[in-house]
Amino acid sequence: MKKIFSFIAAAMFCFAANATDYYFAGDANGWSNNNASFKFVEVDGVLTVNIPDLYGSFKITEDGNWHPQHGGVGGEGVVVYPLKFNVPYSLGGEADDGEASNLPVDLTGDYRYKDAKLTLTFGEGSQLVLTLVAGTLYDHSTVGPTYQLVGACTNNWSTADAIQFEDKDGVLTATVEDLNGTFKVIQDRAWTNQWATNWENGGGLELGKPYTMGGKGDAGTEGDPKNLALANPFGGYKNAVLTLTVGEKMILTLVSGEFYVVKNDWFLPGEALGWECKDAQKFAPVAGKENTYEYLAAEFKGEFKVVYGNWGVEFGRNADEDKWEINKPYTMKYPAFGNGNFGPADAEAVYTDITITIVVDYEKAEVNIVLADENYTGVETLKTDRQALKRIVDGQLIIEKNGIRYNVLGTEIK
Repeated sequence: MKKIFSFIAAAMFCFAANATDYYFAGDANGWSNNNASFKFVEVDGVLTVNIPDLYGSFKITEDGNWHPQHGGVGGEGVVVYPLKFNVPYSLGGEADDGEASNLPVDLTGDYRYKDAKLTLTFGEGSQLVLTLVAGTLYDHSTVGPTYQLVGACTNNWSTADAIQFEDKDGVLTATVEDLNGTFKVIQDRAWTNQWATNWENGGGLELGKPYTMGGKGDAGTEGDPKNLALANPFGGYKNAVLTLTVGEKMILTLVSGEFYVVKNDWFLPGEALGWECKDAQKFAPVAGKENTYEYLAAEFKGEFKVVYGNWGVEFGRNADEDKWEINKPYTMKYPAFGNGNFGPADAEAVYTDITITIVVDYEKAEVNIVLADENYTGVETLKTDRQALKRIVDGQLIIEKNGIRYNVLGTEIK
């Protein structure tokens, strides 16, 4: 009877363990904690993940979240030793500060594994055990750097899926099926070295015109260069061919492609609504008004941006001193001042039941915006009929439209 119970308990544990999805998250995939290409999947009864180029450091996460997380075994002042080939490594869990130690592939940073395979098993006390079971070790320092194009349109900013510049007749060349939004050039699939918008002119990439990119540390700053976009941020190129000239100056050239106008949604990420580009932050097109979009906010405050697509094109403040005020029209130009957030003149103010309207000039790449209350009678191009707002007041359903309140029967409330 005892043996039967033990068997059942073990089976239940295996079932519970396998119900969790485990992901590799590290330098080799841009620290994405939910990239499907780096999810451990069952192969011959063992959880396995294949990594084309394993380097840097990493952790193991659960269910696409950062917590719980598993990494190297060590404490303060203790060196976390890297994996050894075919030697099981019992992973450490989260410390008191909520973070597990990063697990290095190699202490020197020069060695990598091509076509690496990792397996994940469960040791005593449900401890996760990681093993490097396959891969070809090579000295990356003797290979020379590689360069990739990474962006929202190409691979959703995943360094692991970044498009490689390949040597074609002595020219580093990359082909992008659909080039739009913003992007950067990186080295060795890592963010350590990156190039994008020129620090001095802030311009965009144009067809047939070599573009000298700004790098990390240029212009006397240690900051990252701003994402690079096409000169017309609302356009895109199908089957785009880009070349990269590497040297003291990093030059990117859009050699060819089929131009088209990108169709996308407008979003309002910010302090009040959350810094995401999801349905909860999406503007609605205004019927009968060309290139006009509206968001009805029950409560609004703080900093925000206006974003086209999934962080593809961002509009923020035009200068440091720019602040938004209620009922005051404002033109957001592209590229914005460092793509900075647009902050309020009154940082403590919280506005209720306001309509945020944008009118977009796609040719000039400008967004005209006003955050208006019901009494706003400003610029005609920014006026729109207010949508009906429904809310509960003292337990009663109130419908408000154009400044007039109605009950559920449609009777005006004085």
